[in-house]
Amino acid sequence: MKRVLLTVHKFFPEHRAGTEVLTLNIAKELKARGYEVLIVTANPPDVDARRKETHNDLTSSYEYEGIKVHVIEEALRLKGYRFSYEYDHPHVAAHFRELLNDFKPDLVQIVHAQNHSAAIIDVARELNIPVIFYSTDFWFVCPIVQLKRPDGKVCRGPGPGALKCLDCYTPKLFPPLSEFKEALGAKYPATTKSASLQDATVKAAYSAYIAAKLPDAASATLRRPGRLRLAANKMQAILVPTKLMHDVFVENGIDKKLIHHVPFGIRLEALTAHTTKTQSPHVRIAFIGTLFEHKGVDLLIKAFLALPPNADCNLSIYGSTEQFPEYGKKLLDMARDGSKNAEKISFKGTFPQEKFGEILSNIDVLVIPSRWYENTPLVMQSALATKTPLIATDLGGMAEIIAHDTTGLLFKLNSVESLKEQLLRVVTEKGLLEKFRANIKEERSVQVMVDDIERIYAPFLKNTPSA
Repeated sequence: MKRVLLTVHKFFPEHRAGTEVLTLNIAKELKARGYEVLIVTANPPDVDARRKETHNDLTSSYEYEGIKVHVIEEALRLKGYRFSYEYDHPHVAAHFRELLNDFKPDLVQIVHAQNHSAAIIDVARELNIPVIFYSTDFWFVCPIVQLKRPDGKVCRGPGPGALKCLDCYTPKLFPPLSEFKEALGAKYPATTKSASLQDATVKAAYSAYIAAKLPDAASATLRRPGRLRLAANKMQAILVPTKLMHDVFVENGIDKKLIHHVPFGIRLEALTAHTTKTQSPHVRIAFIGTLFEHKGVDLLIKAFLALPPNADCNLSIYGSTEQFPEYGKKLLDMARDGSKNAEKISFKGTFPQEKFGEILSNIDVLVIPSRWYENTPLVMQSALATKTPLIATDLGGMAEIIAHDTTGLLFKLNSVESLKEQLLRVVTEKGLLEKFRANIKEERSVQVMVDDIERIYAPFLKNTPSA
């Protein structure tokens, strides 16, 4: 039996975004084909690792839907943490070596290396284990993974000397003043006795802290692109779901001979039974996904509120407002402006994966208003599998799978007015959604995707003896 070890930055049941779904789907399909599979993941908090109340366990293990899962816990990931550990973590590398020697995989497939660092690639290659990478975002090029600048503009990578990252990523390495103030007060209670003393003390201490740490933070930022470029080019193959990702990787020094175009696949069996829409007197607009700034849900709410008050539609938002509570509260407040359109907005929370098809059968058009390139979000493919038209940002992988005015609509990045125009079209143009539905083709399955993955595995497994 061949053994495959999959790595992902976080995983079920605590985390359940698209990369986690993709990893689980690949793992279950490989297991069904006779492979022994182990998923290695981490368990970071969604908001900020510095806020994590963690136990002392370095690792843990469990089983999820029949798949063995090994977790690198925060106590190990944050052990002796330095800024460079984000991409070159010696303690995770040492543990990963133990895992490889114990599990003895024939191949390592990285779905995400974040929270593990690129050091796991070095370890696997030192042990002569082939490494295949299936990329779901731009972590190997961009430390914030989204190629999105502080001003909201998108970029194509660190640029010469990684200087662009100094004002984009380096500041994110430091805690905000409010968190620093809280930590200082806990360590030095005297600073909390007087408000004036506290403010003066905290601001001085914070400035000193930044000044002391800044050289290491800047150095780690500037070294990152070269370190990850070398690690990426050590791998046997790199799978990308979009042409955009291929081009960005090549532009940033990753060997194009390693790169294979392998679009994502989804589990069609739970979706294709829901291609017929339930009846509704209104156009049902929806968002499904993580409620956070880079997903652009605030743009959608603003555009919806700007529709004519008599627009015959409603907006359902699926996702947790508690996962990122500050942004969640912002969205809730926006949807309570007292207008007639605000009354048509409802927050539906999350739902079990097995209900996805049923949910989509009650949606007439799904909106993906992301502020970053995305790739091909699995929610988009799932929508298309149920013949649900899409409205999405005219950017990156989203634009690659929507034919504007044929299978859906595209709008300008960060433009509330452009999004409003597209929403108004689906509400007022008779027959538009029906035309889109008729033009949507059959989606790609997990089985076909794993067929492609196995073809790429083949040269690296053919001389490997079965256990």
